[in-house]
Amino acid sequence: MAADTPNSTESLSAFASAVTSPEVRRAALSTLITAKVLPKQADHPAVADGRAHLLAKLKSTDTAPEHRLLSIAESIRLGQVVKRWASEIADQLRPAFVEQLPPMHLLSDADDRLNLARACSLMSSAWLPAYLATGIAEEETGEKARSEMMAALLAQSPDLATALRELANAFLALRPDTEEPGDTVARRLTRTLIALRGVLLEVELEAGTQLGKALYELLALPLSELGKPQAEKVALDLTREALLTVHDIVRTRISVVADPQMYSVVAYCRRLLGDTSWPSELSGPLDRLITDVSEALILLGRQGQCDQQLLGQLDVLCSHPERARALARELAAKHAELPENVRDWLERGRVRAARPASESAIEAAASNADESIGLALQAARRARSARDNLHGPLLASLEIYEPAMAPAAQDLLDRVQTLAVQVEQAASLRGLDLYGVPGEEIEMSPKFFAVLGNAPRQRMLVKQPAIVRKRSDGSIGDVVVRGIVE
Repeated sequence: MAADTPNSTESLSAFASAVTSPEVRRAALSTLITAKVLPKQADHPAVADGRAHLLAKLKSTDTAPEHRLLSIAESIRLGQVVKRWASEIADQLRPAFVEQLPPMHLLSDADDRLNLARACSLMSSAWLPAYLATGIAEEETGEKARSEMMAALLAQSPDLATALRELANAFLALRPDTEEPGDTVARRLTRTLIALRGVLLEVELEAGTQLGKALYELLALPLSELGKPQAEKVALDLTREALLTVHDIVRTRISVVADPQMYSVVAYCRRLLGDTSWPSELSGPLDRLITDVSEALILLGRQGQCDQQLLGQLDVLCSHPERARALARELAAKHAELPENVRDWLERGRVRAARPASESAIEAAASNADESIGLALQAARRARSARDNLHGPLLASLEIYEPAMAPAAQDLLDRVQTLAVQVEQAASLRGLDLYGVPGEEIEMSPKFFAVLGNAPRQRMLVKQPAIVRKRSDGSIGDVVVRGIVE
């Protein structure tokens, strides 16, 4: 049996002894775990004694701060191996969290900090968020520990913005003793954002107020104190993670996708890189954010809203303003369902100035007739179609059976043709046209059609075409009267 081997027997004795130092007890527990003595022999008196000594260290006033932290970490490790003890050990550790613990960095081993972070995630105290944020900022290379601290911090925070503010305060207080403190802090910020993204999808945490500002300050405030990173790769890595963090946030917190402030850290990162254009290495994250901003513009546009600050984010995300303008025009061209003023805004890059009152009044009066002109256009096209179908057969029959009526019939058909042409011209002067042909199957769009019945589908049959206004380039603009589909 594993417990009978000399190594495990000695370790069992060392673990149980009251005079064993915390470091030796830790090594003894590692040996017992490796030898698979636990959890089968968890009820062995020596194991119970060792557990009792770990907990006793927390109550003793003579325990050194680092040994107090180690006792918590080792108790958690013991509970992970002997799982039936986990809940009981957590309850026994709870009194140790009434007051703030000594700094996490007193534990030199990253695995110990990981287990201490696991203990923090089981507790709830007012001081824990700041304590965990400090642990994240001070963590050097223990990425598992950092991720566990991040998960615990988010669990202890009322919302994401509050958690980021705690991190910003912790990084502001950070003063690394290195030749390039700005580079050191930037590297840790990069690893912090990686940890944040790793747990962001797993927690249901509200965005909070001014989330974009909180993310911006997490990067900008510490680096303004210590200086920007000098190494190009450090700045590039931080920027990549910042861009991906914004993308993950807006994809999981829909309430902030259309908030221009949410993208403020992007402009800061571009200044951080100190270049007029984005490096090609960042094209992937930038393309994701361009898609996010584009979808936010469409989301607002469908509600008739034009957000100039949000549109300006395309300029920040694109290396050249010409590409930003082209992207906005593409959005206008692809989304005919948007109100005409929104499409015009996307094409021009600014809201069109209001017309003088007199001109607006004239246009309003003329627009009142557009519905009637559009309905006349529908009737004229139906009449013209009927005229074309009847012309040949009707005249041929009259020539044989009623020759005297043939000239009058010809005159009537010619007048129908003339009337149809004149209505077409009137509609053209007002930029009016018909959208949809009765009987054809068309993709359903609420902008153009009303549904007949209670079963809307993606493609439906046109019963009555919509009356629309054509733009100067021939594309469809406003809808004057919606058509009917079924």
